[in-house]
Amino acid sequence: MTGAVQNGADAPVEGGAAHRMILVSLYGFGYIACSAGLIAYNKYLIDVDKFPYAICLVFIHAVFCSVFAGFLYLVKPSLFPSLTDPEKKVAIDSSLVLKGALPIALLFSAQLVLSNTAYLHSSVAFLQMMKEANLVLVYVFSLFAALERFSWRSVGILVFIIFATTLSIHGEVNFSMTGFIIQGTSQLFECCKIVLQAMLLSSAGRKLDALTYVMLVMPLCAAILGVGICALTAFPHSHFMTPSWNQVVQWWPHLLANACVAFLLNVIIALFVKHSSAVAFILAGIVKDAMIVTAGALVFHEFISAVQVVGFSLQLSGILVWSMIKTFPDRFDAGIMAGFGSFIFGADPLKGKVTLGKGKYGSTNEDA
Repeated sequence: MTGAVQNGADAPVEGGAAHRMILVSLYGFGYIACSAGLIAYNKYLIDVDKFPYAICLVFIHAVFCSVFAGFLYLVKPSLFPSLTDPEKKVAIDSSLVLKGALPIALLFSAQLVLSNTAYLHSSVAFLQMMKEANLVLVYVFSLFAALERFSWRSVGILVFIIFATTLSIHGEVNFSMTGFIIQGTSQLFECCKIVLQAMLLSSAGRKLDALTYVMLVMPLCAAILGVGICALTAFPHSHFMTPSWNQVVQWWPHLLANACVAFLLNVIIALFVKHSSAVAFILAGIVKDAMIVTAGALVFHEFISAVQVVGFSLQLSGILVWSMIKTFPDRFDAGIMAGFGSFIFGADPLKGKVTLGKGKYGSTNEDA
């Protein structure tokens, strides 16, 4: 669950290039495995016969991540450069909390509850294919917020991604309009959150590292979700149910294990961002998305049609092109082919820095 974060591959790793390559590979594999694993675990739990209480599950994540982020800060403060590094330190004041973190936490809470609720109605593979269209919404919202400049090349890439997403949705055999609407609403909240982060944090020079972001935003999410649980307990809703205490006790081993995976994902993201290059992070993100869809097919035996395979492949191709152009704009001044050619025949791409918020669509979070 990270947002506007900083850092990159500018810190050397002891042991030379081979040691760095092994370390980055391990972090990359961990990032992919934890992301896909958390999605699969959430899908397993959020089932009518198990624990179909998305708001409670997300609340447990928020509380667990808040507590253990604070504990990790006491044990190893160097993992929180936005709080401890004099060159990257961000002042955590009432203005940042009330005008920045609080509205972001509100959108984040709604996004996570809705995206997890959608598992009750649609497959993991289908929902992941829908999520790939987020960058289209982020670009449109960013244009309205004057955070992006209009360009026909960007429009062309996004139209290509929209076409690919349409194929993926059209190819869904077990289509659920309820799941589609809930997931689409979740994506609106997520994209608003990403743009708001850019407006309130990044543009103000308040870029937070991954774990500082968790420690700042998650307690606010926990408070918001706690109020939501109280409201839904008093005024029940069929789509957003709350569990009894006996149900929480019955499932507590799974809930604890699931929360551990969620927190571990944030730690791995922080380490991966710190030690990897921009190219490595982009490629890991593409592989992660593919693995989530693959997990849906293999673990939950979800049917993926040939049309969806084609559509999803085109989505990933479009996202790769978009991410590379956003991260290395200078290399693509002469065109897309020339830009990719520069990575094959030109300068070392490992010198790029990871800046979440300018790559895919600005956020890496626990529901991936």
